[in-house]
Amino acid sequence: MCKHYGGIMKSNNPEQSGKHICMVFPKGIPDEILSGRNEHSQSMPGQNSIEVYERASNFAEMEIFKPKKGF
Repeated sequence: MCKHYGGIMKSNNPEQSGKHICMVFPKGIPDEILSGRNEHSQSMPGQNSIEVYERASNFAEMEIFKPKKGF
């Protein structure tokens, strides 16, 4: 439960599943992080920003549940 998790981005291709995204990996969180092989406690090549895994103490802290502009 990371603070930066942004949800699942749906694919335009019906044969592909959606990608889990976050503010650090807006094009898709790497499989090694999703699988738990990498705890993402240090920055990785290809990151969009310097943030790393930060445990959210509740769902309201997660990016996916924060109010979006224009709503």
